[in-house]
Amino acid sequence: MTTIRPDGAAEPPLTADPLARSPLRTPRAWAALLIGVVLVGIGLGMMIDAGFGVAPPDALFTALSRTSGLTVGTVLILASVLMVLMSWALGLRPAIGTLISFVGIAGVVDLTRLALDVVDAPEWSVGARIALWIVGLLCFSFGILGIFSSDLGANPYDQVVRSIAFRTGRSLGFARLSVDAVALLIAIVLGGSWGIGTVIILISMPLALNLVLPHIKRHVHHDPAHDRVA
Repeated sequence: MTTIRPDGAAEPPLTADPLARSPLRTPRAWAALLIGVVLVGIGLGMMIDAGFGVAPPDALFTALSRTSGLTVGTVLILASVLMVLMSWALGLRPAIGTLISFVGIAGVVDLTRLALDVVDAPEWSVGARIALWIVGLLCFSFGILGIFSSDLGANPYDQVVRSIAFRTGRSLGFARLSVDAVALLIAIVLGGSWGIGTVIILISMPLALNLVLPHIKRHVHHDPAHDRVA
């Protein structure tokens, strides 16, 4: 079923990933996806153990982990299945990258936390943990941008963000901010790992998606026609 965007133009049906309409399944795209998955998992593990807050959805996942006694990775897998079904119900079918994302991130985050536990990272000084959190944030942010830019399927949470963006006709940044705000409120109620860092991510990620992602996508897919137009 064709929908109409706010500007009056016809919007193709959401039977597949709306951001993956062109045949750009290149080695660069796969590299962006896989590197992005690893970076997100490492960054999330670092930020959790640094103790200054994680991204709003991850704050919710840590709260569910503490409540249930399951590892963060296990909670991620269970929550991801529900989010995939939710985005699918909204008309956005999961792609192969979606499966790779939630399984890969879940495994990497648990391995990262095990490695950090060996060196007692949660007990480091405040300065060292701040540095750990900053490195984690950089890994996490570049990882999210890499996954999005691959056009091979976003992670389940971002699938929900995309489906909401295209259903409402709003930008990815606006959709991300809205969903993050709801996730953060629930995380606060449940006692998740949130803090000043969570607020920083809440503000910075929508900006990165709106301002930085288009440039990274251009390089990942190396579209000469787009470069000439730009």
